[in-house]
Amino acid sequence: MVQVSTAWLTDPPHQQVRDDVDLVLFRRALKEGAGFRFRRILLYDPPSDLGGAPDRYAAAQADHAAWIGRVRGHLATIGAEGSAGGSLPEGCEYTVRLLILGRAGTRTGPTVEDGLWTDPTPPADVQAAWSDPRLIPLDPHEELIIGPHRDRNPLWQGAFLG
Repeated sequence: MVQVSTAWLTDPPHQQVRDDVDLVLFRRALKEGAGFRFRRILLYDPPSDLGGAPDRYAAAQADHAAWIGRVRGHLATIGAEGSAGGSLPEGCEYTVRLLILGRAGTRTGPTVEDGLWTDPTPPADVQAAWSDPRLIPLDPHEELIIGPHRDRNPLWQGAFLG
């Protein structure tokens, strides 16, 4: 599943669908004994050019932080792989990677459009984006890591990506 459109942060119907999808995936992962693979690409942070009133960006930032916090909590609860290991049964995976939008002076990240695929193999552009080293894994345990140099901090990580 790819959810990188700003509508997930600014449009109430999209926000409701987003929250419903999060809950469905979480419940399925809790109940399923084996045989699921959930892979998601989400935004690392909202783009600064949302347009409209100045407080629109602040609202999108707050909504995004709450969303990522919920997803991180779901991953930790089900035992998804992360810095503290993982405890999902064999054949089960729930992984989230974060897309950093292009910043001035940096290379543009992978381009991929929103979508949901239930086939074992998503389209080639989604597979290519998933394999891009510029995506940052969402670590379920990152909130426990203290300091500005967390492994997944894009400013820290970006120093090594060249």
